[in-house]
Amino acid sequence: MKTNKFINVKSCKVCNSSNLSKVLELSESPIGDKYTSKENISQSKDLFPLDIMMCESCKHYQNSVAVDPDLIYNVYLSRPSTTNPVLSDAFKEYANYLVANFGKDENLFAVEAGSNDGAFINYMQEKLNVKVLGVEPSDLSKQANKANILTIKNYFGLNLAKEIKKDHGPANFFIANHTFSNIVDLKDFVAGVRHLLKPNGVFSMQTHYHKSVVEKNLIENFTHEHLSGFYLKPLKSFFEKQNMEIFDAKIVAAKSGSIRCFIQNKNGPNKILPSVNEIIKMEEEFLMDQKTRHDSVKDFIQNIKKQIHEFIDPLVKNNKKIAAFGTSVGATTFCFNYDLGKSISFFLDDDKYRQNLLSPYYHIPVLSPVEIYKIKPSAIIILAPLYADIIINKNSKYFNEGGVFIKIWPKFEIVKK
Repeated sequence: MKTNKFINVKSCKVCNSSNLSKVLELSESPIGDKYTSKENISQSKDLFPLDIMMCESCKHYQNSVAVDPDLIYNVYLSRPSTTNPVLSDAFKEYANYLVANFGKDENLFAVEAGSNDGAFINYMQEKLNVKVLGVEPSDLSKQANKANILTIKNYFGLNLAKEIKKDHGPANFFIANHTFSNIVDLKDFVAGVRHLLKPNGVFSMQTHYHKSVVEKNLIENFTHEHLSGFYLKPLKSFFEKQNMEIFDAKIVAAKSGSIRCFIQNKNGPNKILPSVNEIIKMEEEFLMDQKTRHDSVKDFIQNIKKQIHEFIDPLVKNNKKIAAFGTSVGATTFCFNYDLGKSISFFLDDDKYRQNLLSPYYHIPVLSPVEIYKIKPSAIIILAPLYADIIINKNSKYFNEGGVFIKIWPKFEIVKK
C-alpha cells in the first residue's frame, strides 16, 4: 500500500529480502513530534501503523511502514543543546577519541549527517580545530547556521555527497549520531559516505542498540522516526556488501544502551578489533535473531498498561486531573501504546519551545512545570522514564506537598511521600 503520507515496507532495508515476519504489534500512532499550535490544529490528526518486522533472511528488524520524511522533519522539535546546554562529557570524550586516534592528517574535515542544531560538530570545530559541515533536513539547520556552524538543509545521500566533495573536498570523518536508524535508503546513504571519505577516512556511527531495547524494554525507541532497529550481526554483513567494514564497535551508555561503530572502506588502514566478533557472539547467546525475542516486550507493554489504568482510571472517573511529564517523540509512543490520550489533562515540559503547544492527535496542552502548583494534579505520569529521578527531584515541592509520581520503567511504581 502506498499513500501520499506513508508506504508499507515490503522488503528488508538491509538485504532486500521480501521474507518479513511481524514480531511486535504496536498501536497506531501519529508522528511523535507533531506538537502543534492552536492555529494549525487541523493538521495533526493522522495515525500511522507501527509494527516491528524481522527479516527472515538476515534477521534485521525494521518498521512495517515508512512515513514521508518531510512530514516528520518539518515539525522536528528535538534540540539536544537546548535541553542540555553543555555537550555531554560522553560526547566530548567521543569527539576527542575520533580526532586523537584517526585524525593524523592536517586540516581535518568532518561531516555530520542529522547534525541537528550542530552541538557535536561545534565542539569539534571550537575545541579540536576541525573544519566541519552539518547536514540536517529540519529547520534546526537554521539555528546551527545562526550559531556559525555551517549546515546544509537537506537529506544526505550520494548526490549530496558529490556536491559536498566538489565544494569542500573529501572528509576525514563522517559522523552519524542517532541518525542511521532514521534513513530510508541505507544503500544510497552509505554510497554517499564512501564517495565523500578519504581513503583513510572513518565513518563513525552511533545509534540505539536493538538488543538493549529488547533486553531493557526501552519502548520509547519504537517510533516512526526510527525505521530500523540495529544490532551488530546484520550491520556487519550489510557494510561488507557495500565494500566497507566495521573495524571496532562499542556498547555505550547513551539512551540506556546504544552501539557505536567505527567503519572504514574495505581493506582500510585500521585493524579489525576483537570487539566486533565479541559483540556478535553476545548477540547470538541472547538469541537476538529469534522471532520470539520480542515476546517479553509485548508482555511488558501489556503489564505496564494494566497497572497504569488500575491506578488512574478511578481518579479520572472522579474528575481528578492526571498530568504527564515529558513530550519527546517517545512520549507519544507511551501515550498511544498505554492508551493514555483520554486520561491526561495536560503535559508538562521544561523545554520552552514545546510549552503552549498541543500534543499530537489528542491536542492536549503542554504547560510549564510551574503550572503544577496552580492546577495540582492528583498524579503525574513520567513519560521521560530515563530522567524520572531528575524530574522528581526538580519538582520536589509537589512531591513534598503530597503529590504522586508514576514511574513506568523499569517497572510500574507509584512514588509518593
